[in-house]
Amino acid sequence: MLEFFDTLKRQQKSIDDFERLTIGKLDGAQDDRGAERLMRQTRFFAAAFREFERRCAGAGGVDEHAMREQLLAHAAPHPWRHIVIAVRDRAADRYGLYPVDWDLLARIPGLEQLDVVVTDTVLAGALHERIHQWLPGIEEVRAEANASDRTPPSPFPLPPFPLTIPLTIFRDREEELAAFARGVREAASDAGSSSLDRFALVVRQRLPYVYLAREVFRSSGVPCQMFDALPLAAEPYAAAVDLLFSFVSANFARVPAAALLRSPHLRFTDAAGEPVRAGDVAALDRALSEASYLGGLDALDRLVEAWQHEGSRVSKAAIAGALVLQRIGREVAPLRSTAPIAEHLDLLIRFLSGHESLPGPDDPLRARQLRARGAVLGLLRSLRDAYRRFDSRGVTFDEVAAMVRRGIETRTFAPRSGESGVHVVDADAAPFGEFDHVQLAGLVDGEWPDRQRRNIFYSTAILRDLGWPADADRVEAVRSSFADLLRLPAKSLALSTFSLEHDTLVAPSILLDDVGRVRARLQTRPGAHGEAVVLSDTARIWAARRVARPADAMAGGQTGAHTPAAYSVSSLERYQDCPFKFFAADVLQIDELPEDEAALSPRARGRFIHEVFQRFFEAWDRRGAGTITSESIDAARALCADVAEPLLGNLPEADAALERTRLFGSAISVGLVDVVLGLEASHPVEIVDRWLEYRLDGRFSLGASDGRAVSLRGVADRIDLLAGHRLRVIDYKSGSAPDRKRALQVPVYALCAQERLAQQRDESWQVDEAAYVAFSGKKSLAPVINRKDKPADRAEMLADARRRLLAIVDGIERGEFPPRPHEERICSYCAYPSVCRKDYVGDE
Repeated sequence: MLEFFDTLKRQQKSIDDFERLTIGKLDGAQDDRGAERLMRQTRFFAAAFREFERRCAGAGGVDEHAMREQLLAHAAPHPWRHIVIAVRDRAADRYGLYPVDWDLLARIPGLEQLDVVVTDTVLAGALHERIHQWLPGIEEVRAEANASDRTPPSPFPLPPFPLTIPLTIFRDREEELAAFARGVREAASDAGSSSLDRFALVVRQRLPYVYLAREVFRSSGVPCQMFDALPLAAEPYAAAVDLLFSFVSANFARVPAAALLRSPHLRFTDAAGEPVRAGDVAALDRALSEASYLGGLDALDRLVEAWQHEGSRVSKAAIAGALVLQRIGREVAPLRSTAPIAEHLDLLIRFLSGHESLPGPDDPLRARQLRARGAVLGLLRSLRDAYRRFDSRGVTFDEVAAMVRRGIETRTFAPRSGESGVHVVDADAAPFGEFDHVQLAGLVDGEWPDRQRRNIFYSTAILRDLGWPADADRVEAVRSSFADLLRLPAKSLALSTFSLEHDTLVAPSILLDDVGRVRARLQTRPGAHGEAVVLSDTARIWAARRVARPADAMAGGQTGAHTPAAYSVSSLERYQDCPFKFFAADVLQIDELPEDEAALSPRARGRFIHEVFQRFFEAWDRRGAGTITSESIDAARALCADVAEPLLGNLPEADAALERTRLFGSAISVGLVDVVLGLEASHPVEIVDRWLEYRLDGRFSLGASDGRAVSLRGVADRIDLLAGHRLRVIDYKSGSAPDRKRALQVPVYALCAQERLAQQRDESWQVDEAAYVAFSGKKSLAPVINRKDKPADRAEMLADARRRLLAIVDGIERGEFPPRPHEERICSYCAYPSVCRKDYVGDE
């Protein structure tokens, strides 16, 4: 509404004129409900605008409209005597003047001479008639005619219009810039070529060219210069401020908290004054995800307290990061409450100033960051001072954050890029330069010309009566400006467009038709796509090697040999699921991104249940109770409840209730405790020893006939040594149990335990049972080797696991890591889709 009010006044229309003209236009439609709503809207606008003017006058402020009245009413002590206008009216130029500005220039006291400079192309349109309406009696003088002593002859005659203009179609903007840079380098290498300052790339939209040009020209070794005004919101320091806003608005949630701690523009320290380390932040991020932390300072305090208890499995790095996050949360906690805007802003300024991290004195980005920091902090201080003086009402922080974001988004940041070299200039500034070689770039629909923004309040017919320019005048002005640009260079002109914008097809500009209208021949040729790729020297050498190598020289998914010091059994299962998943996780060591969940994550739940059963069996064995039988199962269940209760007390209330049900069951489900205890009670065999969380590290032959040994490492959740030299291996799975034919961990642990016992006790032990206890899925108990199986079947199951493990090791050591999932559905929840060549496995 305020923008509409300002535009209305700039069109020299009063509020009475607005109400009279608009209602007069709508008054004839008696039964039109749309017209009736517009009339009510118009009356509301008129009343609101009058009240706004009354309050502005009462406040004693001066806006642009009151300032014009003051300039006309009072002569300035030192007025401008001579003004030269090189822009058009607002209908034809986005930097042009409104009717009220022309009126001001015609009547302002003290002005002696007013010159308006236009080209023949521009004057041939509707501007000729309009300018005589705004400036009656203005004298027309041609620059080259030397019709007046006041106007000297032009020292720079207009260059002839080129008869041949090459039009090149590229894939995207980056390729377009790279081709221009190559052309500049070729021209600069010719003897007698003009200075690089005489080359210009002319674009309609400055963004994203001002970002792309820096990297493309730097890679090509071509110096460039730009007088660009970038959005302040695009500066890295402004992004750091936005991270703080997100951290507070999200109630200190995990993702914004980790992003804030990682920001290089802010410095956070522990109680000893040491800065938080990147490893601490990564460990904290993982720990918060596993604890299902969704935000809240109280929840964070409970987690930190639980993690610091003796026996906690949370790493020291995560605790160190959590303590720093806790201090930050307490520092900005007042922002979560309702307070005056000035108080919110004052706390923001203190926080940003107290935790700033500035680049070193030799850092080339230091000056730019200092300027961006000064612009952002200056905005915060000006808003704070204004609201402290005029508005003391209490508001929430979200309102303050929205206001500051809006303020940052409306401001620009104007660093100059380069002191010499080719010019990257927009189409509005280009006519004021002198260039020998020009390329008009980005000639696509929607930019040449710009898409017109429609008014959301009134139709074009109503707005035309209020002074808004017609679309035909705008299009005519764009065409005349484009025709002038075609005459801009003194020596050569090129046109270019592109086909793709963010993987979306774009159409060429309709202005290209105008080139044909002035009898220029377009020579359209495809862009040289292969030569336009911008690469560093290292990447260029690598790309040349790849291009020179035959396509079938190396199969997809093949790398050099990979031989780790030891193989984790769980990682071998990962290779069995998908070799590329093993490559991403274990060779490239890419961490899976943690996700926020409403309950405990599968990893945290698995760790919790592992600890419950480990403590239970340790306590049961200390009692000397021996094998769990049907007579002692109730006592075992009671002991398990006693052991689990302190661990459940460390969980949030909702998670504790859910995990208690998982462990001990309910009226409609069987708990995991009953499954584990029932497994032993159903086969009450004397237990000689019980290995809990038993580490199996070393070289194992796994009973291979050729004696081949493999370095393995792993932790067996539970190995029971039974009477009669028999083994029982139990592994707890936080998810569903694997298919029996693909199970690897349990049979391999059984083979390793056999070999370890033969070495330690010089005895032969047989595998009596091997099973998974799954915390989710359809089956809680999934036996891989059953005590009821025949000895030959057990031996075959173990031999099959050994063969599969050795085949996996051979594949890893040959460097075979193709994206070959055993089931394509696992691609839908894989953690590495961004680095996987998914075209090998088809659609999910």
